[in-house]
Amino acid sequence: MRILVTGAAGLYGIHLVDDLVRRPDVSHIIGIDDFSRKFFQKDPFIKSAEFEKKFTLIRKKFYDLTIQELDKMNLDVIVHLAAHISIPESMEQANEYFKNNEWGTFRLMQTLVRTKKWPLMVYASSPEVYGNPIYTPMDINHPMLPRSIYAVTKLAAEKHCKAMHEWYKYPVVVIRNFNTFGENQDISDHSSVISKFIRNALNNQPIVIHDSGEQTRDFQYVEDAVRAYSLVITADKRFSGEVFNIGTNKQTSIKNLAHMIKDLAGSRSTIENQPGRSADLMSLEADYSLIHQKTGWEPRVALDDGLKRTIQWYRQLI
Repeated sequence: MRILVTGAAGLYGIHLVDDLVRRPDVSHIIGIDDFSRKFFQKDPFIKSAEFEKKFTLIRKKFYDLTIQELDKMNLDVIVHLAAHISIPESMEQANEYFKNNEWGTFRLMQTLVRTKKWPLMVYASSPEVYGNPIYTPMDINHPMLPRSIYAVTKLAAEKHCKAMHEWYKYPVVVIRNFNTFGENQDISDHSSVISKFIRNALNNQPIVIHDSGEQTRDFQYVEDAVRAYSLVITADKRFSGEVFNIGTNKQTSIKNLAHMIKDLAGSRSTIENQPGRSADLMSLEADYSLIHQKTGWEPRVALDDGLKRTIQWYRQLI
């Protein structure tokens, strides 16, 4: 297979590329990234022997790809990871989030349906599309009640992909990634909670939690997450039309997470409370039973083990 990965230099991207280049049924991977986000390393890719033989990088916006470029790539699969992902930033930069996440995906899909060879589209979505849980764990049929511009753009982009599947039978799979962490996570001002907590812990700076910290999330290690993507990528597109959740089916409070990271990092940081965001979700927990039933996927790395690996990676760079 020949595979295109958008957002290839991000958290999911580098680990998925590393997984895919090792597969004997993958002949070539093209990564596309505009490097608009801030990371510790200028060149974050994992340089295996297979990587050097099979990977090509293109620096540009994913939505600027043309029909001619895509036809020339002769693709079997596109994994669409590229997105702006900060909830508070999306409320400050709504137009940019709409353009990149929703309109960009719309444009990509409109281009793809005009290509000669329809590659499978695997779209990376978010549990934020569900909004505050009516029940947990959240299955794929949970009502969609997005509470931020980010969540709206991810849900709308899902619908653009699914509409092409419903109308044209274009092959599409949607994967809703619950909170994922690991090496090479965004370190911008709007980075994820785990990235922020680890950096502050290693610098012995205050670890700030919003409100009481009783709100919960379903944290999964990136190695587990990308394995789910690898399992749904098949030459015969057998999972076309499916929507999957991936996560651990476990809830961890932000307060407990802060204490866990402080302890694992051997930090002298204080843990402080500040007022939170009015539309913050109270809990997230994935029901991943469907992808388990279809592919056998399940998470393997425990939260503390994943945190230890991630902290060690950050420690080498801070």
